[in-house]
Amino acid sequence: MPFKIQKAGHTQYIEADPTNFVIRNERDILDLISGCIEYGANQVMLYEANFSPEFFDLKTTLAGTLFQKMANYHLRGAGLISFGKITSEGFKKLIFECNRGHLFRFFEDKAAAEKWLAGE
Repeated sequence: MPFKIQKAGHTQYIEADPTNFVIRNERDILDLISGCIEYGANQVMLYEANFSPEFFDLKTTLAGTLFQKMANYHLRGAGLISFGKITSEGFKKLIFECNRGHLFRFFEDKAAAEKWLAGE
């Protein structure tokens, strides 16, 4: 199973298996949404390995599709990535904008991501 339920504070979230789930297309995003619905969780934790190289290329619109679907289904998400590996200036700007909002944020530290998901 590519997802498992986790707890952070008083909230539950879906954790995507970094070895068994990769967002390559819209179908993968819908599988993620389905996992959230199946487990009754409205939050998700994704790892750098869950994002295909196409996700970081803004021309593919894959990142925008993920964020739009999450907004449509009232989901929140945290992505754990290494900021130093991001070379695209456009994606760096996207991270900055995401991290100002309440829908999806990027983190380098899992504890910080869980704290945010828990609303602390």
